[in-house]
Amino acid sequence: MIVYGVELSPFVQKVVVALEEKGLSYTIEPPAPELHPLGKMPVLRDGDVVVPDSSVICAYLERKHPTPSLYPDDPAELARALFLEEYGDAAMAEGWGEIILERIVKPQMMGQPTDEARLAELQRAVRQRWTEAPRSAGGSPIPSVLDYLESQIPKDRDTLLERFGIADIAVVAHMGWAEAGGVTFDGKRWPNVERYVKATHRRPSFVALH
Repeated sequence: MIVYGVELSPFVQKVVVALEEKGLSYTIEPPAPELHPLGKMPVLRDGDVVVPDSSVICAYLERKHPTPSLYPDDPAELARALFLEEYGDAAMAEGWGEIILERIVKPQMMGQPTDEARLAELQRAVRQRWTEAPRSAGGSPIPSVLDYLESQIPKDRDTLLERFGIADIAVVAHMGWAEAGGVTFDGKRWPNVERYVKATHRRPSFVALH
């Protein structure tokens, strides 16, 4: 199988971790936007089958290679896992692409200077959403990303649900945005998050990302 994308992307990392967890062989090749209807990454090629979108790819892999399972059998637990995956892909990912563009892509890959004022404003917005008191688009108060995750991680285990799976893969893959984007958080304020991320990063599937 071929994964088209760049390893810095947490969406690509989701797919790579799923492949590693299932013990499947793969190679990573540069992005192929012509294979994705929205010009995005990742895209998976499995023989003649081309699958866009990280969530769709992971679901495809689960159906084709069901062991070990990365999705719960219980309907309620499955719903929770799918929501947490979506939370990672939507709420956690929001705004980071522009930060990575300014902080890494422009100076390191495009030979262009970073717009420091723009970068500072983008980082301020992300800190608000991740660590402070954000509001929804409609103005309702919502928990910060780290406050929400802290409330969802059990104190007695290192997985969101009873066994490691797609929710953990998505959430921890998106935690990588913070380090790459230059945003840090206080492990004393969010101890469950710190413990959980460190434990997940020790899994061989995540070690394979580095």
